[in-house]
Parts: sequence; structure tokens; C-alpha cells
Amino acid sequence: MISPLRAQLYDIFAEYYEEHGIPGLCGWIDTLFLLEPQDLNGHQWTQRTIAKRLTDLFPGGKYPTSVSSINRAIKINEKYGTVLKEGTHKTGYTYKATSGAEMIVKIFEGFIDKTNVCIKDLQQLMEKCQDSDPTLKQFLEEQIFGYNAYVQLLEYALNFFKEKFPEFNIIGGE
Repeated sequence: MISPLRAQLYDIFAEYYEEHGIPGLCGWIDTLFLLEPQDLNGHQWTQRTIAKRLTDLFPGGKYPTSVSSINRAIKINEKYGTVLKEGTHKTGYTYKATSGAEMIVKIFEGFIDKTNVCIKDLQQLMEKCQDSDPTLKQFLEEQIFGYNAYVQLLEYALNFFKEKFPEFNIIGGE
């Protein structure tokens, strides 16, 4: 059984993730990894041990904790850089959390990269559009401007974080 304070922490992260369009189960998994870096046997987490532990902590919880649900959530966590996967299909995969600082850097860099891809796609569409559809062209220009501003803000925040905590400057390829 889980203490009410720990359960509240799991729910805080789950709700935070949900507010950003990410399943709450992803927040539960990250919280589990941060509170319990290893499974109950002292090993890195597997999908099966994650499912068992969350089921034990939250019997009848509000999120499904089957292995297939964990699999889907882990893939999302990997995409956002909050979870690292190790191993192979033959030997099996294990999972662990990235550090808090590393997680922030990976998330920001991921948002920057994905937004830059979107900007490039919008620019290519605008080149095709040329002057044949002035309304579409204006819309695309506004979107590109907005996304460029978003990338600049993310880069500013990322650089601020790295300057504020210089011991983490080696993260993110520097």
C-alpha cells in the first residue's frame, strides 16, 4: 500500500502530464522511477515489473497498469526523453529515469527539434503556394513567425537553465 503523501505526488505528476496532453500513466511511471530507481529485487525496471509495482501501489487505480498499457506509456516517455531504454529484443529491455536536469534538457531540445521540423514543412508549403493563394500564404507566414518565436523562447529558457546550473552544461551535446 502507498502512503497518502506519495499517492498525492503520483497524482500531481499524472495531472500535470494530462494537462499537457500526455497520459497520466506516463506521469505515474516517471514518478515511480524517481522514487524507486530500482525494482523491488534491486534490478532495473522491466515493463512487467513496472506493471506489477503500479498495480500493487494502486489496486483499482484510475489508470490501466497492464503490461500493454505500460508499453504504450513507456514509448511516450521515451519520446519525451524522461525514460531511457537499455537492452535488446533478445535480452529484454530495462528502463530507468533520466536525471531531473537531463530530463529538462531533453524535453526542451525535443520541442525545439520538432518545432523546427514543422517550420521547415510550413516553409516548403509556402514556397509551393507562392501567390496563388494569398490567404494561405499570409496564414503560413504568421504561423512560421509564431513558431520561430516559440523556438527562440525555448532556446532562451534552455540556455538560462544551462547558465544557472553550469554543472549540467555537458548535457545536450555541449
